[in-house]
Amino acid sequence: MTLKAEQMIRRFAGVLLLAVVATAGWVGHAVATPTSPTSAGGCTHSSTIQLIGNQIQDTCGTTIVARGPEMVVADGRLTSAIDSMAGMGANSLRMLLTLDAANGMTPATFDSILARAVSHDMIVWLSLYAWDDTNSYLIAPALGGGNLYSLTAPSGTGTCAISTPTSCYLAVWSRQWLKDLVAKYKGHVVIDAMQEYVGDKTIDRSTEAGRTEWADAAKVNVQWFRSAGYTVPLEIMSNFQGRDLYAIVEKGASIRAVDTDVVGADPQTMFGWQAYWADAWYKGYQGNLLLGGSNTITAVQAIHQFAVTQSFPIEIGVDNYPGDSGSEYKAELDQAATDNASWLWWSWNNNPSIECPNDGATCVTYVTTSQSGFAGAVRSQSGKPTGATATAGNGSALVSWTAPADNGGSPITGYTVTSSGDAKTCTTSATSCTVSG
Repeated sequence: MTLKAEQMIRRFAGVLLLAVVATAGWVGHAVATPTSPTSAGGCTHSSTIQLIGNQIQDTCGTTIVARGPEMVVADGRLTSAIDSMAGMGANSLRMLLTLDAANGMTPATFDSILARAVSHDMIVWLSLYAWDDTNSYLIAPALGGGNLYSLTAPSGTGTCAISTPTSCYLAVWSRQWLKDLVAKYKGHVVIDAMQEYVGDKTIDRSTEAGRTEWADAAKVNVQWFRSAGYTVPLEIMSNFQGRDLYAIVEKGASIRAVDTDVVGADPQTMFGWQAYWADAWYKGYQGNLLLGGSNTITAVQAIHQFAVTQSFPIEIGVDNYPGDSGSEYKAELDQAATDNASWLWWSWNNNPSIECPNDGATCVTYVTTSQSGFAGAVRSQSGKPTGATATAGNGSALVSWTAPADNGGSPITGYTVTSSGDAKTCTTSATSCTVSG
């Protein structure tokens, strides 16, 4: 990014001199202005995210379009993986925090990995994950212990069991180490408040009854997180293993209405939708619901017509598995880029790159290096240069400054100093340059 260093310059007896704002008799100035949009009041950078309308924004009003991978966090050495994805341009990440005792994770190791993502100014979705059925999903002692599907569910959230796991995860979210972790990195975190929903197995998830049950469970979860003291944005993954966009369109507003954490008029709840519609069945199933009759709809069309036209944000899941997004991933990412839609890729395989089981290296290259992929992502803006000084010369001024303490998660590549009136400039990658008269 290129910034204009904040300077006050005046002309005196044919010589350019520096003047601070408070100096009497100054004429004109050159103000530091980031090249990307800023909100009213001169705010140019914030590390705190919020949900405004159908966008993720920072508190300066800058829209952040999330692009990044999803990663199972089961090893404390994954900080280097985060450096790799950030180096590719990713500005976001879903971290699936592995609870299993077999992995031996601790609050401190999760903290170190999350801290590395935050150092790159990433938005981080936090999920919980367990895999070790051999040991009855035994949770690591440092994470509070117990068998995940035998925990006591918080009051009013249902019964914790492997067949109804939603309340089991709430039992873990009740633990102080998670509350402390989220509070420490509050400005960067979105909580996956309900992951791919598993409910009453006697109810067909593709029916209205299935969507209603999903929405009712989502409301319980949103209310529980707020009552437990969590004040960060929440995400609810959609019905039918995340694939039911119609459920979000139909029920999203009513789910958000129970959220007591509101910025302006905007509840701080968003939704996740897996655009895993390569199978023709999904195109027909969702087409019938979204368009009516016997119409079909592709995921690409659904992004443009429905996902980005709601009054709230929807994060889109994309992958390259044959039964999910398959080879439609490229068109989906292109459409998301056109519509400024946020998306996360399943998954990071630390190889070190993303999983692309269907299209291999072609897919890896497109997702990580194209302008529709990680490389085209934009992070929050940096802060302003500080401590500007100038040394008068013969018809010139040597202007120096201190680099911003916060680079917005992306290296600053240059500065431009501009004088007012005659708009003389100098550009540099260093922290000083000479403006000539």
